[in-house]
Amino acid sequence: MKWIYWIRDSINKAIEYISITMLTVMVLAITYQVFTRTVFNTTPTWSESLSVFLFLWVGFFGIAYGFRERTHISVEIFYSLFPKWLQKICRRGNAVLIIGVGAIFAYYGYNFALDSMRSNLPGLNVPTGVSYLIIPLTGIVMIIYGIINLINDEDSAGEKTIEETEEG
Repeated sequence: MKWIYWIRDSINKAIEYISITMLTVMVLAITYQVFTRTVFNTTPTWSESLSVFLFLWVGFFGIAYGFRERTHISVEIFYSLFPKWLQKICRRGNAVLIIGVGAIFAYYGYNFALDSMRSNLPGLNVPTGVSYLIIPLTGIVMIIYGIINLINDEDSAGEKTIEETEEG
């Protein structure tokens, strides 16, 4: 069972590091764009496309993070009134729904990304489909988190770390 925690924790750390890096690059690109527009009265052609690309990826990583922490909108007032056995059924049903939505993201996102590979992002000369590859990637991560939640019946997919599991 430790391998599940290792996979989950590795995905968690990768999402965190990639998101932080992308946010930093996005802020730098926007700052550079504003600086050059204000000081030199010209705008680089790549900065806006890069910022939109990074914003899209960080946003979808946020979706995966929300499923990891179970922070998406829910009706907690009713859930907390349920008996424990019904809460467990709801958590498992939620995990199955997460897996289903993740599968939809993965399947249709992959097809959408492939269909978009024929055109390029303006200013970056990168296929548009590359920016949409985050959709199936998010779907795969959602499926993994859903399976972990289903197997472990945790309150969140990131609740326990490997070290905590080994200690207790």
